[in-house]
Order: sequence, then C-alpha cells, then structure tokens
Amino acid sequence: MVPVTGPNTLQQLLQQFDAPAKCKTQADIIRDYQVKETMAALELDMLRMDPTVFFTGRHVERDEQNLVHRHAVPCACRPEVVYCCHGKS
Repeated sequence: MVPVTGPNTLQQLLQQFDAPAKCKTQADIIRDYQVKETMAALELDMLRMDPTVFFTGRHVERDEQNLVHRHAVPCACRPEVVYCCHGKS
C-alpha cells in the first residue's frame, strides 16, 4: 500500500480547495455518527468528574404597590446537567 502524502507546494494545496467536495459513503456517515456518540459520552463522563458549580441567582418580583423586590437566591448546578439540557428549554 502506497502511503498517502499531502500537497508538497502551495500551488498543490490551493488546487485542493478548488476541487469538488468528496461525497460521503454510507460507511463514512456511520463512522462519523459513531465518533460523535463516543465523543459525547466522553464529554459527559469528564463533566461528571467536575465539582458542582455554586452561584447566586436573582429573583425579582413586584408587589401590589408595583414595588420591585430583588432577592438573592443560592443556586447549585452539576456541569453535566447544563450539557445534557442545552437547547431543550
């Protein structure tokens, strides 16, 4: 098997950008999906090892006289919850 080498000159590199994009085969699509799933599982495992994030939130409410009351609310969140719920609210 002949090893595949990259472009050797700037001209060859620029010609690659002008070439049409290669169509993915069914095997390429399956492999890309498997890699994506593996990386997502790895990311989730790494986030589970991180400590809980503590912060202070704000709760704002208005009473009958239309006065604004602001309260500091202590909050805690696990990093994997943010990762899993991103874009689902």
